[in-house]
Amino acid sequence: MAVQYHGQMSLQGEQTREWYERASKVLVNGVSSQFRYWGPDDTLVIDHGEGGHLIDMDGKHYIDYQCGFGPVILGHGDPDVWQAVTETAGQATSFAMTQRREVEAAEKVMAALEWPDAMRFTNTGTEATMHAIRLARGLTGRDVVIKFEGQYHGMHDYVLFSTAGVPVEGLGSRFRPIALQSSSGIPEPIRSLVRTLPFNDLELAERAFRDEGQRIAAVIVEPMLGNAFGIMPLPGFLEGLRRLCDENWSLLVFDEVKTGFRVAVGGACECFGVRPDIGTYAKAMGNGYPVAAIAMTDAVADGWRSSGIAQAGTYSGNGIASAAAAATVDKLSTGEPHARIEKVGRSLMEGLEKVMAERGVEGRATGHPSMFSLFFGEGGLDEFRDTSKHDEHLYESVLFKMIARGVMPCPDALEPWFVCAAHTDEDVAKTLQVFDESLAEALG
Repeated sequence: MAVQYHGQMSLQGEQTREWYERASKVLVNGVSSQFRYWGPDDTLVIDHGEGGHLIDMDGKHYIDYQCGFGPVILGHGDPDVWQAVTETAGQATSFAMTQRREVEAAEKVMAALEWPDAMRFTNTGTEATMHAIRLARGLTGRDVVIKFEGQYHGMHDYVLFSTAGVPVEGLGSRFRPIALQSSSGIPEPIRSLVRTLPFNDLELAERAFRDEGQRIAAVIVEPMLGNAFGIMPLPGFLEGLRRLCDENWSLLVFDEVKTGFRVAVGGACECFGVRPDIGTYAKAMGNGYPVAAIAMTDAVADGWRSSGIAQAGTYSGNGIASAAAAATVDKLSTGEPHARIEKVGRSLMEGLEKVMAERGVEGRATGHPSMFSLFFGEGGLDEFRDTSKHDEHLYESVLFKMIARGVMPCPDALEPWFVCAAHTDEDVAKTLQVFDESLAEALG
């Protein structure tokens, strides 16, 4: 994503511009992730976060619906997480062996998720999905992995095909999809190990297994699309994937880097009632601190117990990450944060749809109250190819006008709005007012 504001004024204030110029001298494009780059005049530099808000270098406040692209679920600077991390920082970082806080955090994660029999920590969602795929291949002795169009599973080569950043028109026939490479630098032979399919089409998944079920090591799937309008699974789709994997001795991998601990304490298994063989978690598990995990059934865990399938990580299970995860999961397990998120998220979804209807804009809010998107377009939205009907130019215009007014969802419509437990009713009221003003201005 590289969006840019086309208004008359820069989003950067004087101090923010000076900091961005400093950043550009030491960081490529002034950022450490290309998704943060909004162009030379509009890329922001943030000083700090408070609850559901961000404050830039000029002291301007923004209601934050990016929430770090999903990790911040309790709010920036949550006092319980902050205290746990602060107490740990002087005592436990990385020890090159198992540490107490790692065990305590793993116990809490396992209890919250309920379905897994075993797990290991790692550091990022990319690492988690990379290890999950290697584990599946090592256990099954097969090489092919099925993924779904519009889904993003991290920045390693094996999954950077047909992600949400590719043009829909390049995907070919939905009956024989093209695995469209999402980056230069990926060796061409890797494409032969990936099969891409439209999300929510169980018939095509069944055909893929009929064609080459004995070669398929795993199906990796975001239970709902975290980078494409929060598209939800149709009834029976995840259940059908579970059945196909069971019938063909393949493994079902739920990529819950975004949904885990966000849509429910127990993630997609609690929300949709389907148990995977492997689950990958990150983001909301640590409320913004870098922590991730690979959870699995006991049969899958044998792949690591017996050795031969490599997995390692210098910082995996470090004290600070473990403390953050334990404190975050503890607080989420009370039920109060998710109740708050549900209330705020539903109010936003309903209010935004009302404004759209009043302004004569076709579309709707899609996804889950904790992570939803606004679709400006007509017709159904069941798979990534349907997103071509979205009016991206209108949306981007509206969103940058909102950001200029102090409300900050991601200006790329594919990326959901994230709600955290620190967002207030006042934030909702201001957001709806700003959305109405911005939409009216964009419509002219």
